[in-house]
Amino acid sequence: MRNNQEIRLFSFLLFLLVPLVCSRQHTVAQQEPSKKETPVVVPSNAKELPKNWPWRGICIQSENSTPEDIDYLASVGVNFVRIQVKPSIRCKREKGDPKKCFYDELLWAEKMLDACKRNGITSLIAFNHLVLDPQKEIDDKSEEFWSDKSYADSTMRMVAILADRFKNRGDELSAYEVIGEPAVQQKGGAKVPPGLENFFRRTLQTIRKYDRERWFLLTPGPWGRPTNYAGFTPFAIEDARLIYGAHMYLPDPFTHQGIKKRERGYTYPGTIKGENWNRSTIENRFDALKKFEKTYGYPVYVGEFQATRWSPGAELWVKDVLEICDQYTWSWSMFAFEAGTEAWDPYFDVANKTSPSEEWTIQYVGAETPLWKYMLTQFARNPKN
Repeated sequence: MRNNQEIRLFSFLLFLLVPLVCSRQHTVAQQEPSKKETPVVVPSNAKELPKNWPWRGICIQSENSTPEDIDYLASVGVNFVRIQVKPSIRCKREKGDPKKCFYDELLWAEKMLDACKRNGITSLIAFNHLVLDPQKEIDDKSEEFWSDKSYADSTMRMVAILADRFKNRGDELSAYEVIGEPAVQQKGGAKVPPGLENFFRRTLQTIRKYDRERWFLLTPGPWGRPTNYAGFTPFAIEDARLIYGAHMYLPDPFTHQGIKKRERGYTYPGTIKGENWNRSTIENRFDALKKFEKTYGYPVYVGEFQATRWSPGAELWVKDVLEICDQYTWSWSMFAFEAGTEAWDPYFDVANKTSPSEEWTIQYVGAETPLWKYMLTQFARNPKN
């Protein structure tokens, strides 16, 4: 009798299960990507990663960006935005009170997060201008910032305010970044800030007093270059939600040409400062970061990449960087939408291409620039939320 009951129960469960399996198979079949496109590969451990990983998005800041921009970016397929909180830049722009500018930046970020939430995309809050008063003429690139404990103490108070304010957010906020390009500027170049690991540890401890859900970004200095990962071992910071990041602007003479009167005329691909630069060279510069990821298993995020809009071959350089990031399944965000600095804004394009490249100027074109058109094809590949 008991065997008959077990057989009937098994048959009934099988009867319920078969339609579900068939329905699931039908759904998966409908969602298969077109054979003409290369789908975005999601890592097998995606359940352990932030929302919408791998992030494929763009950086934004308060000077020109509004919640309506988030609506637009989401509509074209962007699945992530890097929200740059820059109170000292606002203070310079508005000639306002530093403390008020800090809270105004947080209010702006709040509105951007609301827009992210209603559009189903996620974000990282990047806080990288840590001395509020620009009249001090000291920032986190100054030796004084790292030698005078009062600056770190002030930073931790601001980080605490930030984390406390956003702790109850949903998955529209995935991560925090505090100093994405750690460096001390000095004659002849830059060096790694002294005590950088302790700074990151203290920052994360401050965040964790309020927020245990968000991920936290770490990066070696100087300037967050991917080549800094050569011989680098992870910081002695234990936490289940750490991301290691980099910013890609190599080779600097090409990507930054024309900025602050830097020499112009470099072309990509081509010879730049005696070295031949092409896609293989870029991949070589990413090699240390790739080996770091393979060895230690941390998620990798390339938080910025771009070339000045008058750099000959800028579109191809961006394409090569982005395709390599996708090849490695790294998250990325392009710098920058409504950048506030025309040299980096993908809505600007060369105005006088018939002139020698050293004389190129740029003009506002809008969404019809070749670079932005290309980026739209990449955002469109993101899975629909």
